[in-house]
Amino acid sequence: MKNPQDGSLKPKNNFWVKVIAVIIVIAVVGAVIAIELPHLLPKKVSEQTLQTYPGPSGPVNSDHLLGGCVIAEANTTGLTTSDVQAMDQFVQYMLSPHVEFAGESATGFIPISSSNTSESITHFYTGSTQVDITYFTSVSPSDFSAYYKGVVSAFNAKYSNIKVTAVDETATSIVSDIESDVASGHVGPVVTSIDNLDVGILAYGSYNGHSYLMNINSTVSGGVQTLMPNNVIPSIVNLTNYEGKIFAGSIPFITEIINTPLVWIDQTALKAAGINQEPQNYTALLNDAKILDKKYGRGMINFQGHGGASTATELYQFFVQFGGNPVTFNSTNDVSAMYYIYNLSKYFSPEYKTSYWATYKGLAANKYTMMDYQWPGSVDTSTVGMNTTDLSGNNSVLNVSLKAISEGVFIRDPVPWIGEWQTLMDSAWTTIITSGHSQNYTTIASALATANSSMYSYLLSNYNYTVAQEYEQGMYKPIIV
Repeated sequence: MKNPQDGSLKPKNNFWVKVIAVIIVIAVVGAVIAIELPHLLPKKVSEQTLQTYPGPSGPVNSDHLLGGCVIAEANTTGLTTSDVQAMDQFVQYMLSPHVEFAGESATGFIPISSSNTSESITHFYTGSTQVDITYFTSVSPSDFSAYYKGVVSAFNAKYSNIKVTAVDETATSIVSDIESDVASGHVGPVVTSIDNLDVGILAYGSYNGHSYLMNINSTVSGGVQTLMPNNVIPSIVNLTNYEGKIFAGSIPFITEIINTPLVWIDQTALKAAGINQEPQNYTALLNDAKILDKKYGRGMINFQGHGGASTATELYQFFVQFGGNPVTFNSTNDVSAMYYIYNLSKYFSPEYKTSYWATYKGLAANKYTMMDYQWPGSVDTSTVGMNTTDLSGNNSVLNVSLKAISEGVFIRDPVPWIGEWQTLMDSAWTTIITSGHSQNYTTIASALATANSSMYSYLLSNYNYTVAQEYEQGMYKPIIV
């Protein structure tokens, strides 16, 4: 610029001073980053061994939450004997080992049978006229396109007098469709595969005394066992039989595919920190979390803190293993479980607030070394850098899942108001864990008591006094088999 006094050009000394200052700042910042970066992320390793295992055992039990889908038949009006036979034929086909094991390879969901042995199919439908079945599924669009459409097509080719039309919808839409079909007097067979949590609205519900779902145990000679394959996992048999106790002898659905959450670990990173065995109980998990935090300079345990049903589901697992009843929120063991989680949360990975059950990529990217209780179904392990050699034999997701199931399983009581429970549990999680407020046993107990009171008020307002009292007395609880 020109000097205002003599019009000559003024030297740009200030400009160069600023440039030099910026260079110095960049150099200093770069040096700091170079020094601190090893503490921000785990050290790079030449080869990771990423594995799954059933997870730690709680103070009371090592039971594992059972997810997945069930299959059911809608109780629509005007069904003929041929209609019912055709539905039973389709249900049996979907439960057969060769179909389910093919599904495991394509989707990651675990079959209800422990053996892929071939077996004879009972010919329930012997009619000569065509029966049209509407089949609702609530699987992911990718699973529907890659697998279920093909399975239905194969069935239609095998049984020329039965035509199944598959429709993939959200679970809430399926519930609405079946409720509408029954209420409107719709005539025609409807079969559905739906999440075992969402089925509760249909299983407990009715329209003018007319149940939304058929009692499958009464549709075929020999009962529900006739539709199920050989070598069914014992806990699934027990679960099916237990339905009869809940629904006064009726069995409105059959477990179709299993999804049990596993713990995902970077074995290489654990060993680098001096941890030579996966934590077998929650005391060991907390100790290992401290070791990993010290080794890598940040929390390395990831939790399903995505919110909504995802977080509530993982908390359900913890509460049951501590001997609590998650549905009521505030038993002594419930409070102990949440107090433990609060102490563990000091060592959570920063990603935990947004982590969802299908988010595994941080494990392969060294952002954390343990992904706690994530569902393996529908996840392509190759996309997260899983070393496939470690997924064969005893370390395969299938075999690890079967091991978890053999240790003991439970399901959430499929009550129709589970969605409200999830909302309240997520709210309690936010108050206790993610808010950043300091907590102790007393404040945690208070927050859970508030959730219990809110759930009671909701049931009183939206159901009736009897349901609310049954809730308060602990009649609704996990189904452990």
